Amino acid sequence: MQQAAAPAIDTATLARRLKKDEQKNAHKRRYERHKTFIVAQMEIMDTGQRFEGVINELSQGGMRFRPASRYLQRRDMDTVSVLVDQRLFSARIRASRPDGYGLQLLEPLTSEVMESLLQVSA
Repeated sequence: MQQAAAPAIDTATLARRLKKDEQKNAHKRRYERHKTFIVAQMEIMDTGQRFEGVINELSQGGMRFRPASRYLQRRDMDTVSVLVDQRLFSARIRASRPDGYGLQLLEPLTSEVMESLLQVSA
């Protein structure tokens, strides 16, 4: 008995939909967002689970963490800690999306820390 092949993922359509969603919600943002690529580690506080990944978007109020794993689980409202460039930040998962976890920082980043993290990404 042969297994059916997994359906092909239309990544172009997915990327287009994510971009449209990003643009649609841009007016709701309190802080300017910056595209980044910063290696990080996220830990779910309740379970102790750790995930390696990257911060692919950063603002003073939050970040988007993309785990290295292929699949993301819905984890909305979980409290997490994020280790970035030897700094530890506390956050709450506000969104679980295909492009990563949207994290709201419990304490906004100072402009100095923000600049420092953007330098790491450069």
